[in-house]
Amino acid sequence: MVTRRTAIPAVIGMLSIETVCNAQRIHIGNAGVIPNAGMTPPTILQSTVARYTDEARNRGIEGTVTVEALVQVNGGVKVSRILKGLGSGLDEVARSTVAEWTITPATRNGLPVEVVSQIDVAFSLRSANAIPIGPGMTAPGVLRRVDPQYTDEARKAGLNGTAVLQAVIRTDGTVDILRIVRGQPLGLTENAIDALKQWKFSPGAKNGQDVDVVVNIEINFNLLK
Repeated sequence: MVTRRTAIPAVIGMLSIETVCNAQRIHIGNAGVIPNAGMTPPTILQSTVARYTDEARNRGIEGTVTVEALVQVNGGVKVSRILKGLGSGLDEVARSTVAEWTITPATRNGLPVEVVSQIDVAFSLRSANAIPIGPGMTAPGVLRRVDPQYTDEARKAGLNGTAVLQAVIRTDGTVDILRIVRGQPLGLTENAIDALKQWKFSPGAKNGQDVDVVVNIEINFNLLK
């Protein structure tokens, strides 16, 4: 059984990359567009979910907090400032949450380098109120599955593995990404997210009523298939 989550981490991108801003998923820049020769952007391997404050929940605040952070060569994250805030305690929550994420560093010509990143942490009350699968509930079913694509870097490295994403399956069968439980390097995390966003589900239900539910979903990468 998965635990209840209360906010969605979203976009991270190097400042020199034009970031695709989608508050419903985690995305690392335009991973296939390298702004400098030999530069590869960082990859999120694990993220935690920023929790709503009581004040923000009571006021019905939703939106995105954008923080500026330094991703170090060891993968550490140092948040420097808030670029766009929401108030009601959510800015502080976003800062402390991002500092806990596990990120592989950016590399240039195969060597780790520090980069300054903009990291968006989105807060959605609907996803915050989604519930985990439990007794008396019907789990969502997969109606359409889209396989993830390999990046050239991952294929050359012979990388196999499984990305685990925590997501909300909405009553209309669409998917909101909550967090990365276990990511894969070399652009595979981003491709797993892109694939999952295209999946279609039958909704979960509780006591015969369709409800938004939280689930963990595995996306497999296997070059031997």
